[in-house]
Amino acid sequence: MQDIKSYILGYLPHFEALGVAILKALLIIVLGYYVARFVSKKVCVAVGKKDEILARFISQVIFVVAIIVVIIAALGTIGVQTNSIIAVLSTAGVAIALGLKDSLSSVASGIILIVRRPFKQGDLIEVSGLIGQVEGINLFTTNIRLRDGKFAIIPNSNMATANIINTTYNDQQRIELIIGVGYESDIESVKQIIADILKSTPEVDLSQPYFIGLTELGASSLNFTLRFWIKLEYGTINAQSKVLESIKKSFDEHHIEIPYNRLDVSLIKA
Repeated sequence: MQDIKSYILGYLPHFEALGVAILKALLIIVLGYYVARFVSKKVCVAVGKKDEILARFISQVIFVVAIIVVIIAALGTIGVQTNSIIAVLSTAGVAIALGLKDSLSSVASGIILIVRRPFKQGDLIEVSGLIGQVEGINLFTTNIRLRDGKFAIIPNSNMATANIINTTYNDQQRIELIIGVGYESDIESVKQIIADILKSTPEVDLSQPYFIGLTELGASSLNFTLRFWIKLEYGTINAQSKVLESIKKSFDEHHIEIPYNRLDVSLIKA
């Protein structure tokens, strides 16, 4: 019994030292976490005044790197050979890179997107058939809010290689509509009515030329093509809807028929 007590007392200083080291390591992790978060937020605020997407990306990178450094420092405090850890991580780097090639590709692609800057936060873009507003670029993904309110989370590797249409680069957008009228309609009258509507619609940008012309003799209608520019601040759908509503009302007032399919039903008595 005395031998066991002596054995425990002999190792007690080591336990005390280990306990102190563990407490120091925990303190380093806690303080390091808050410092990393504080610094990343400050960087985000500072850079965010110029570019919010760049600010978020840089702050995330700083936070991740800082946490890795903090963990290594904490392990060193409890006696773990940090040089060995770094050597092991370096040796395993190739295997990790192969296993996480898609994730690492997304990180690299995120950097490419930041450098190329094909869009910024708030831009309306079209990519892979999806149309929406850019919410931000993270380490691995780009987040887009679609028109129906849903979120599209697209890997940065896909974004870097996709064909992206950015409609916000210009504050104007061209709209093309096809309007059909009856064959008995006067061509010049139709063109004049549509021109007057375009000129009186505030959403239409008259600084750009518009086009109104008969482009097709359809099976049951004269088809006119309209090309005009709108101001994006009013919204594409809103502007297009106003023009169409005005055309319909004006055609009704001038007794211009818009052809539509009719179904005649004949009842034959047996």
